Amino acid sequence: MEVIEMIYFYNIDSIDPYYNLAFEEYILKNYLKDSYFLLWQNANTIVVGLHQNTIEEINREFADKNKINIVRRTTGGGAVYHDLGNLNYSLITDYNEREHISMNFFINPIVEALKNMDIKAISSERNDILIDGKKISGSAQRLYKNRILHHGCILFDSDLSVLSKSLKVKPEKFQSKSVKSVRNRVANISDFLKEPKNIYDFKNYILDSISRNNEIKNLNLTKKDIENINKLKENKYKTWEWNYGRSPKFNINNSKKFEGGIVEVYLLVENGFIETCSIYGDFMALKPVSDITNKLIKCKYDADDIKDIILQFNIKDYFGNICIDDIVKLISCL
Repeated sequence: MEVIEMIYFYNIDSIDPYYNLAFEEYILKNYLKDSYFLLWQNANTIVVGLHQNTIEEINREFADKNKINIVRRTTGGGAVYHDLGNLNYSLITDYNEREHISMNFFINPIVEALKNMDIKAISSERNDILIDGKKISGSAQRLYKNRILHHGCILFDSDLSVLSKSLKVKPEKFQSKSVKSVRNRVANISDFLKEPKNIYDFKNYILDSISRNNEIKNLNLTKKDIENINKLKENKYKTWEWNYGRSPKFNINNSKKFEGGIVEVYLLVENGFIETCSIYGDFMALKPVSDITNKLIKCKYDADDIKDIILQFNIKDYFGNICIDDIVKLISCL
């Protein structure tokens, strides 16, 4: 791991997903100096990506029957299932667009921790962590001002049967015959341990890995911090508007699976102009795609006009490795 020098560490005791995501966002937006590393766990929860349509991603009947929480995060990517067999981590630090930070910078502490447990793990092209070809961790990022949040979910001893039942899977996700089902593509770290270890042991391995290149200090929050985190939890993360209220009105719908993820476009076009525009998907984004969709409102529904607007943005910040021409074609239904 590259040297950050000082990292402030906080182990979030809560298993409330609404509180934990509020905690993470609060640190990102209010602690604007230094670097912070958080470890946390959620009780049974489906965590939906920022740009996903919740109703289309979750098995609502199964979730309700099994009292599974539903919450939207502020990063892109796909929906994931959390339980107390998962360990989640967040790293918040400075970001300079001119100085590219590789994803390995964030993932290496986890890979190193596994190495110290005699488990050989590697990172994939989509920045997942794999053991023997099985995914044991996925991650996502977002920017806020000159700060970056990277967080990931690690399968240590999760109930994988619930994972596969709680999420809907779009047919295009597995259009290739070589792509396996969710259950067959993932695994728990516990499956690869030569000697029994628990999730608390694993936390210590991660902290040991980070402390080799950085000084770690405990983060101490004020009473006011906790009050503000709880306000954010109640006013944002527990609301229907945040978690569900994004179903679009549309008369044009188009979707496609790219190497960088699925992108779905919903447009309401009247008299040749875009009146509403919503884009969903599990693509990896550093910034909210609403930056672009808001600009497209009142745009003439023409490929050249649409491209002119999208060219105002750094497309990689919003759609990862999906190119601008592919996005324009998708929106224009070409």
